[in-house]
Formats: sequence, C-alpha cells, structure tokens
Amino acid sequence: MNIANSIFLVTGTFVILIGLAGFINPNWTRWINFPGGPRLKSIGAIIIGVILVIVSFAIEIPME
Repeated sequence: MNIANSIFLVTGTFVILIGLAGFINPNWTRWINFPGGPRLKSIGAIIIGVILVIVSFAIEIPME
C-alpha cells in the first residue's frame, strides 16, 4: 500500500467518523456539505467514507 492509498484510507475513515458523530450529535452535520437534514447528511457521509475505504483497498494507485 503506497502513500496515495493510505491517504484514501485515512480520509475515508475520517469521513465515516464524522458521519457517525452526526448521528450522536446533529450539530456535527454542519461540517457535512450534503443536501438534506442531519440524518441524511450523516448517512451520505458514511456511504462516501465506505466508498473511499473500499477504493483504497481495491485499486492500487500508481505513484511515480
């Protein structure tokens, strides 16, 4: 795993954590730029984070 894949992994994990925090405290959803209410923003952030984590493991990004 190179540095680009690690960045995707860390970013995806961070986005998932922000989404989970939005379920606990709806004030955290002000940081999420997604249309809808707090619950929809949290779900959207979690889905985007999971996609980033899957991409970090599934695709090897070449670094030259």
